[in-house]
Amino acid sequence: MTYFVFDGMDSRDFSLRLSNISRPLLPEIRDHYEQIPGRHGSYLFPQPFGDRIVTVSCLLQTRTVEERLQMVRSISSWLATNNKAMLWFGDEPDVFYLAKVNKAPDFEELLTFGRFTVEFLCEPFKYSVFSKQVVCEMDSNSVQYISNGGTAETYPTFVIEAAYGEIQNPKITLNDKHLLYNGVLTPNSAIEINTESFLAMKSMERDIATTGAYDTAENNILSMIDGEFGALFPGGNTFAYSSANGQRARIRLVWQERYL
Repeated sequence: MTYFVFDGMDSRDFSLRLSNISRPLLPEIRDHYEQIPGRHGSYLFPQPFGDRIVTVSCLLQTRTVEERLQMVRSISSWLATNNKAMLWFGDEPDVFYLAKVNKAPDFEELLTFGRFTVEFLCEPFKYSVFSKQVVCEMDSNSVQYISNGGTAETYPTFVIEAAYGEIQNPKITLNDKHLLYNGVLTPNSAIEINTESFLAMKSMERDIATTGAYDTAENNILSMIDGEFGALFPGGNTFAYSSANGQRARIRLVWQERYL
């Protein structure tokens, strides 16, 4: 029997049977078409994808009306979230959606039997359950090739570690987008750049090594980063590293493949 897990809880724990699941092949297509006077057809202005709507029809059967009322309360509490949560289906075990209930389901009841349909508003892409990681020992002005097996672009996290000595102004280039850190990485310190969340952080070890303390106020170094946050595209990608003093670095890339 097909089932789903939402926000860490299994539909089977609520005695639910699924009568129908609707998962569109693509997210909402929001392209804009402009009619050109005097020309056949229209001109396409492609737009980013919109959200994806996933609906699940559920059946609930209990032994008594009292048991049904108690289960309905538990289901209501389960589905009510303030933020998006992981939505995972038993017949699609390698991916999950990030979703939130879009509108209050109508519950139809007859004695101890009930049914309802949940509409989830999901992010456009499905995420791989497993994260990918590549660790590169890179000389300055060197290039690596990274393969992304997903069918949609994804945004990685970079960790640049000064494993071989001080690094001055490290620069990373992902395809045609570069990010430059206008600072110095002391030996064995690191910075982390999250291109999904537009965050740049320095490691706790740097403060401990240089001052003997950790200053949380200086944790965010985004103001010291120049450039653009790039993406890993489906298939092959180029990744380059350089530094002002030519120092070698250990660089870790972490990402989750995404699918249409």
